[in-house]
Amino acid sequence: MGPADLRPHRVLLLSALSAALGVGCYSKSDGERLAREAAERERRLVALEEGIEQERAQIREALDDAQTKVTELEQVLERATEVVTRNSADLGTEVHELREQLQVLQGQIAEVRNEVQGTQRALAEQQQQLDGRIQQFARKAGVDMPIDASQVPEDRAEHYAAAEQAFEQGQHSRARALFREYVSRYEEDEKADDAQYWIGKSYLEQERPASALSEFRRVITNYRRGDIVPRALFDMADAFYQLHACTDARSSLEALIQSYPRSSLVRQARQKLRQVRRAPRGYCTS
Repeated sequence: MGPADLRPHRVLLLSALSAALGVGCYSKSDGERLAREAAERERRLVALEEGIEQERAQIREALDDAQTKVTELEQVLERATEVVTRNSADLGTEVHELREQLQVLQGQIAEVRNEVQGTQRALAEQQQQLDGRIQQFARKAGVDMPIDASQVPEDRAEHYAAAEQAFEQGQHSRARALFREYVSRYEEDEKADDAQYWIGKSYLEQERPASALSEFRRVITNYRRGDIVPRALFDMADAFYQLHACTDARSSLEALIQSYPRSSLVRQARQKLRQVRRAPRGYCTS
């Protein structure tokens, strides 16, 4: 209620006071006192009304400011929401695009890896074939090549049989490689001395007496008590004779005859000894 709303009540109050004074109910002094009190009440009422009106104005101003701030905050929130929504959509699009690119790259990497692995397998196969050809040509040329472990039978008997078969088929380089591997793996085996002997024998078959001699010496040195020693001495004499070393050939045959008189090779040793002693003039260099 504003000051204008209170004015009718003040008019009625003053009218009532005037009527009371007119009918003589109150003395003059009482009337003046009442008038003064009424005026004081009027003044206080007006002051109260003005204070209330000021407070109302302040409240309205505060409410207007609050409403303005709320509106501004709502606008800021709306703009922020739009930015976040737009950024989220953009970010989602970028993430999706990156995932697609990543999948493409992963596919390309997988293809390259498969191609590399295929190339490596092809190169390994070609290298294996090339190594096989090189070994084959080298062995035909009389050059000894190491044998691949995959070509060596795991079973001991099969290993020795494979070496013998290679020797019988004239594959001397392969036979030597297998016999050498046998000696290396089964050094204490009862056939180790035989394997060592056949290495020397294969050189002799290829008319390489110098190489054969070094292998026969290993038989005599490493397997002194082996049953193959007489044969190694006999073939050693043959190798010496091919090298025109007649003195060494005779010494080998004489050692066989004297050290192994019961050997089945003694008779052949005597015949070979006579051959050496009857060598053509100029054949022997020592």
